[in-house]
Amino acid sequence: MKITVKMGAPLSQVIGEKKVILSMPDGATLADVLGELGARYPDFEEGLKGKGLRKPFDRILYSLFVNARPVALEQAGETALADGDRISLFLPVAGG
Repeated sequence: MKITVKMGAPLSQVIGEKKVILSMPDGATLADVLGELGARYPDFEEGLKGKGLRKPFDRILYSLFVNARPVALEQAGETALADGDRISLFLPVAGG
């Protein structure tokens, strides 16, 4: 099945791609996609922790979305995907 992954900056700058289309086996989860991205892009894990920011963190900063619905990182292994799903990884926005 084909899964589209969109990434915001600075993660997209760290791995060199704003959008990636993956072919995943049927029954793949969000955790499987994150694992595949980590295998393809050596700096992916560090990018999720803010590599490219002035001060990287020791935890994952990015918010995860599947088809524009938020998904907690802790639920990634339980979040089944379907052909054509769109995953987005963006830094949370704050301000007012």
